[in-house]
Amino acid sequence: MRIHSFTPSTFVNGPGNRAMIHFQGCTLACPGCFNSLTHSKNGGEEISVNDLITRIPLTVDGVTISGGEPFLQPEGLLELVIALRNQYDSIVIFSGFYLNEIQRIPLGPEILKHVDVLIDGRFEMDKIAEDGLRGSKNQTIHLLTDHHRLEEFQERNVEITIDVEGKLTITGFPTMDFRQGIDNEFSQTRDFIHE
Repeated sequence: MRIHSFTPSTFVNGPGNRAMIHFQGCTLACPGCFNSLTHSKNGGEEISVNDLITRIPLTVDGVTISGGEPFLQPEGLLELVIALRNQYDSIVIFSGFYLNEIQRIPLGPEILKHVDVLIDGRFEMDKIAEDGLRGSKNQTIHLLTDHHRLEEFQERNVEITIDVEGKLTITGFPTMDFRQGIDNEFSQTRDFIHE
């Protein structure tokens, strides 16, 4: 499968300390998408599920999968969530597809059997959410198992990391003002990415 990035530890993309996997490729291309670098199907890196699993620390509380659009790679996503379910207690997926669309995607229902929480729906710039782990108000947090409570997905935070090579990465749910300020300040920096 093709992924955009892997983050071994994040505290802003679901409950607790989580590993974060961003899939590469999205045909939805929602205007204003925070992760526009993930849209091209040719970016990122090709990786096997086994290699990706070995990167995930056993000490994290769970794994969050986003994109790009994970459900555009259903075979790899299914293999991944099955492997994750064997080692981790919590799997969360963000998708631009709505739940009823996922249920019609090949392997969609099978994938959902291994997922605890699905946060679904296109990002809509005119409906920016101010609460919960969702980009816009039309998106829904679906509790697919009883492993989590909705309250665990209400806090909105942002993480900024700068690696040893000077690459600045922002993840989480920044406000539009924050995003515009960062974009204005760092838009000419090659090593600045949203995730």
